[in-house]
Amino acid sequence: MNCVIKFLEENPLVYLATNGLDNNSKIRPILYYFEEDEKPYFCTSNKKNQCIKKCKKNSNIEITTVTHDYAWLRISTQVEFTDDIELKQKVIDANDLVKVLYQSGDNPEFEVFTLKNAKAVLADFSGNPPKNMILIPLIF
Repeated sequence: MNCVIKFLEENPLVYLATNGLDNNSKIRPILYYFEEDEKPYFCTSNKKNQCIKKCKKNSNIEITTVTHDYAWLRISTQVEFTDDIELKQKVIDANDLVKVLYQSGDNPEFEVFTLKNAKAVLADFSGNPPKNMILIPLIF
């Protein structure tokens, strides 16, 4: 298993950063759900207008997460939304809260996305240099 996916699996609460529609920085907690075809998947609601509108207007984002011992992952990337109902249902089935909120992969409010043109950095406070990876396509 590649180190980026492994890191996400061990630390699924991630923070997504965008520029808001008001041009101020916005950071939102979201969850990593699973990897399929070497791509990580996340979800949100299109009722969260700032996030969805901004990501559809400018797909450039950063995602970060950290371990309890202060190692971190930062991914600079672009959002790629999917309309694949089966994939959306898989995200719903992966989490009870998501299932309660959206019930079905064909819920029109439910948005699932992955990443493209990604660059990742794995780092910590050990004094060792960070690991930089270019993920084109998403090959971790």
